[in-house]
Amino acid sequence: MAYRALRRAAPRPGCRALFVGDGTVAMLAVHLLGLWSPSEVVVLGLRPEQSDLAKAAGATRWETDPSVAGGGYDLVVEAAGSADAVVTAVAAARRGGTVVQLGLAGHGVTAPIPVDDVVDHDLTILGSFGYTSSAWGDVVGLLNAGTLHPGFLVTHRFALDAWSSAIETLRGTGGARGKVLLTV
Repeated sequence: MAYRALRRAAPRPGCRALFVGDGTVAMLAVHLLGLWSPSEVVVLGLRPEQSDLAKAAGATRWETDPSVAGGGYDLVVEAAGSADAVVTAVAAARRGGTVVQLGLAGHGVTAPIPVDDVVDHDLTILGSFGYTSSAWGDVVGLLNAGTLHPGFLVTHRFALDAWSSAIETLRGTGGARGKVLLTV
């Protein structure tokens, strides 16, 4: 999903990018953006404990305040899945910039986007859901070539018989959290 979205957005080397969201989809997208050699990658998240995970993904800066994250980004990826995150993403794009929406806020959720801003700022807005066989093949090729290293996303491992602890970790709010794995 994230690779296909970024490929469609066609980021240019040296671009400035903002990722709105601090979950695993955002972190994977940050990591994948490295394929396009960005000059700056900022992650705007809610959970400060995710900052080290964001840096491991390839972020150059971590912020929790949209006003500090700033604007003027060539590419903004919304991966938080909330109406507020969509509004923040659109506001952070530069004139002529691209906004990619990966987050799912839920069926029927709407965001108050100033339509004049979309037109006046000449924005490209892309939604992306799922993947294609072509994108899947590309990612498998990148993994096999050793170009991508998504192992940083695994922050917790549990034996299969400790599945309830894994579920509690997923529900918890403390500490950094990427992927939680059960080992068989």
